[in-house]
Amino acid sequence: MEGLEKNRILEGNIVSGMLKLAFPLMVLNVINSLYSIVDTFWVGRLGELHVGAVSLISPIMSCGAAFAAGLSAAAMALIAMAIGAGDKERSNVIATHLIKLCIVFGVTIGIACVFCAKPILNWLETPADIYNEAYMYLLGIALDFLFMFILSLFQAIRQSNGDSKTGVKINAIASAINVVLDPLLIFVCNLGVFGAALATTISKLIVTPIALHILMHEEVMTRVDFKKYKLELKILKEIVAVAIPASIGSFLSSFGFVMMNKSIVSYGSIAMSAYGIGNKISGLCYIPLNSLGGALTPYIGQNLGANNEKRARESYVTGMKLSIVTSIIITIVGFISTKYIVLLFVNNASAELLALACEYAYYSLATAIFMGWFNNLNGVFTGSGNTKYTLFLSTFRLWGLRIPMIYAFGAFTTLGPTGIWWSMCLSNLVTCIIGQTMYFVLPWSKQKLSKS
Repeated sequence: MEGLEKNRILEGNIVSGMLKLAFPLMVLNVINSLYSIVDTFWVGRLGELHVGAVSLISPIMSCGAAFAAGLSAAAMALIAMAIGAGDKERSNVIATHLIKLCIVFGVTIGIACVFCAKPILNWLETPADIYNEAYMYLLGIALDFLFMFILSLFQAIRQSNGDSKTGVKINAIASAINVVLDPLLIFVCNLGVFGAALATTISKLIVTPIALHILMHEEVMTRVDFKKYKLELKILKEIVAVAIPASIGSFLSSFGFVMMNKSIVSYGSIAMSAYGIGNKISGLCYIPLNSLGGALTPYIGQNLGANNEKRARESYVTGMKLSIVTSIIITIVGFISTKYIVLLFVNNASAELLALACEYAYYSLATAIFMGWFNNLNGVFTGSGNTKYTLFLSTFRLWGLRIPMIYAFGAFTTLGPTGIWWSMCLSNLVTCIIGQTMYFVLPWSKQKLSKS
């Protein structure tokens, strides 16, 4: 299997190869999204304010997950390049180091989140009508960090080998368990929003041993061996060099969304709920674009590892063409179906909630083409090991553009929440223009990673 996947990436038709790699990723992203979608669906039955409580916590969870994103970026770059160069032993060493690190980070961040829950909510100035629900959801979801870290890295390791299907199967099992547990814990056990968070944690806990077993008993692709591969400072330095910029970029990006939530919640709990539902809709629509960007990453990494810069650049052009076509379809379908999806989440939604959720979704869908562009640029820079470039783009998009725009619109206009939506659109456009300039000007394709 490894040979077939590797040949598809290093030679042959790029369009068909990229689509074959992107489709399982798309299925995986849909499955991963089901956790929050199912949570929102059932929590919406508790009331529209409960949706706001869950939506307020999501970016906080993403801040902790930034470390998993950094480790996954290191896996995508270092392992893909090792495989492209035909050095399986090196890929095994790197994967083992990454798994050990993710266990340490997952436990540490989960514990820290439990102890910091109330200070975080107080800093966000969480409205009293959603405070208790937000607190309970944050406590429950903090238990999920360790399992989320391991499953995220598992997917990255397999994807670096050209296998995006195994992660889909593992996460499909977890998602199916979550679908069953959600209504059971929320309503039957009367745990409310805490039950929704606990369902997510338990479902991932059940499948994590399966993922670890696969990694530790792999014979063909990259294998994890805790006894054989001890921690080496040299390998740790290589991982840190790639993971830290990606982690910082992901953290700052997620924290930017925390700041957005702080701004949105100032307009009231209904506005927070509307943003949460609208974000679910745009997130669903962006899945194909995210998947194409994810498929591009191993194409860049393996072809650069095989010293085929021309094919790496051809892969980016192909990815852009596919993203443009996909984004046009997404925008049309999204505009038609948004209202009905909002009512699916909250069947008794107030007129205010429905109007605000649809408005946010429409603005998000209008920028789908920029999100595809941004994901492809990230795929190029992550796949080539230049996570410092993705760090810059992610940080500048939110802290250099979006956050200042949000406060400017709030201070000098009467747009209200609409000013936040405009800030998102404009920041995405400007960031893509800057990222494309970096693609043409900076020596991203010359990145070289040492061999063990």
